[in-house]
Amino acid sequence: MKDIYCFKNGRLREALNEDTAGLEPAAIFHLTAGGALRKVSELPSLGEGEGAVMYTGDFYVEPLEIQIEFLKADTAQKWLEALILRHTDRVRQTEEKLWIVAEIEEVKV
Repeated sequence: MKDIYCFKNGRLREALNEDTAGLEPAAIFHLTAGGALRKVSELPSLGEGEGAVMYTGDFYVEPLEIQIEFLKADTAQKWLEALILRHTDRVRQTEEKLWIVAEIEEVKV
C-alpha cells in the first residue's frame, strides 16, 4: 500500500492522483529500502520499503538531506514535513509554484 503526501499551494495533505497531473518535475529521486538514492527521469514503481520524492520549482534541500529524512521517517507525511522544514529554514518561505510529492511503499508485516 502506498503512503503519498503532497505539498501544493502552500498546504500539506494526502495526495490524490490529480495532484501529479500536468506538472513538469524539476527533479525526481528514488530511494531504496536501505536509503540508497538515485535521480530518475520518471516516477518508478516502488518495492516494499522504497520511496520517491518529486518536485517542481526551487526546492532548497540537498540529496543527502532527502536520504537522511527518508531513513528517519516512518511515513510519507513525516518525511515531507521534515523536507519542508529544511527548505523553509533556508529561505524562510515557500513559493506558490513549489510543489512536492513524497511517496513510500509501506512494508507488509
